Amino acid sequence: MGDDAEPKALDLRFEGVEAVQRTNFRLLLIWGVPITAVIAIAMPFVHLGAVAVVPLLVGVHLVVVRIMLARRAQRLLRPVRRLLGRWLSRFVFLWIGVPGYGSMTVPVVGVLTGVATFVVLTAIVQGSTQWSVARERADRPLAWWEMAIPVVLAVLTLGLLAALAVIAAALGWSLAALMEWAGVG
Repeated sequence: MGDDAEPKALDLRFEGVEAVQRTNFRLLLIWGVPITAVIAIAMPFVHLGAVAVVPLLVGVHLVVVRIMLARRAQRLLRPVRRLLGRWLSRFVFLWIGVPGYGSMTVPVVGVLTGVATFVVLTAIVQGSTQWSVARERADRPLAWWEMAIPVVLAVLTLGLLAALAVIAAALGWSLAALMEWAGVG
């Protein structure tokens, strides 16, 4: 589509997506930081409701980030890079978002950790998406570590879930044995 001096349609698409992504990143920070701070201020007063609020907050943040930062960019990526990007963001939100937003239950300090969690998660998705788009635009193949990071996080997640299951079973068995020994039930 034109000679070498003219931008090609695909280059224009990449530039458009990158510009929208930068704008959306700024908007997310402008609106998200105060909203997260308000939620963090209210979180210590929710008490047991925090058990429901934290996963809800992680989920809403993940969906908003995916829609505002990653959706358009994902359309420009090849299927494997797109899949790896999705799973990387999911695992990052699981490993950083849950403890980070969970710490918002602590008064005062929770406001700082909650806002920091929001900024870090948003910046990670922005940076990884931008990086993937740049590599795709340069027609670079997947690096070995691009595939390794989500795989390692998946293995760690499964290992943690297995360890939690073993701990829960051991705790349940111990409580049952203790109740039997005490003659209760």
